Amino acid sequence: MLKTSPSGADEIVKVGDLALNKVAFKVHRQRREVHLGPTEYRLLVTLIEAPGRVFSRRELHHALWGDASDVDERTVDLHIARLRKQINLGKEDEMIRTVRGQGYVLGDF
Repeated sequence: MLKTSPSGADEIVKVGDLALNKVAFKVHRQRREVHLGPTEYRLLVTLIEAPGRVFSRRELHHALWGDASDVDERTVDLHIARLRKQINLGKEDEMIRTVRGQGYVLGDF
């Protein structure tokens, strides 16, 4: 079970039943630990800190790799797919949605 201490109130960020512990670098969904690679973890951190906000592929690319020009923006799609596979519990349970022509959004829909 996840707990937040008063001194570190922002160490755990939750959206619905998805929880990210920034101090322990752990992610839980419905009380089960979700194992993410470093890129997917950084991607989730970006998305979970602004739930409901649509991030463009370019914004996510910049958040993950900065101004690195050697990484194609389409690589974001691959990491979104990997992240979805790890945190979604089924087709009816999408935590990350694609907003056509705009980007990606995380939320408790």
